Amino acid sequence: MALKSILIKNSLRLVLMDDKFTEIENGDIYIEGPEIKKIGKNLDIKADYEIDASNCVVLPGFINTHHHLYQTLTRNLPKAQNAKLFDWLVYLYDIWKKIDSNGIYTSTQIGLGELLLTGCTTSSDHLYLFPENNSENFIDTEIEAARAIGMRFHPTRGSMSRGKSDGGLPPDCVVQTEDKIMADCERLVNNTTTRASSQ
Repeated sequence: MALKSILIKNSLRLVLMDDKFTEIENGDIYIEGPEIKKIGKNLDIKADYEIDASNCVVLPGFINTHHHLYQTLTRNLPKAQNAKLFDWLVYLYDIWKKIDSNGIYTSTQIGLGELLLTGCTTSSDHLYLFPENNSENFIDTEIEAARAIGMRFHPTRGSMSRGKSDGGLPPDCVVQTEDKIMADCERLVNNTTTRASSQ
């Protein structure tokens, strides 16, 4: 999806959040693709989309620094409500161990969509659940879902290496060996393109 140009006009107040705490009354913002190109008053620029912000305070997008997006699929289960953390985890691990790429894609879009609706334009996600036999490309799937929804996204490849048989909390089927964890981290670093204005 190619991002088009947007002109946000006549904001009640445009808050820049710069070192000078600049606020512009009746401010305009011109955006091309993922980048803000011009900020000022009465910008005389044609754009693909115009937004009248005359009754709005316009702020920079918020940044979410910690999420577990896959958990959006199970947040309303009655048995997990009001549970203590370890009880909550033990109950949900039995459900989460069945998650697949479709669940990861859907939960990523749900979670990021909710964040966008509340003014968040950049998010990270800490995905640490990799069930055996169906999780090889979970991070790639998250990146694909974020790209499709158009949100700036910084995934974190988490991990669990100690299952119940080694004294850990999660079932053995959702943990990985340290070698497998490191190999996938290296694959992601080598294969994931990053640039200032990208996902």
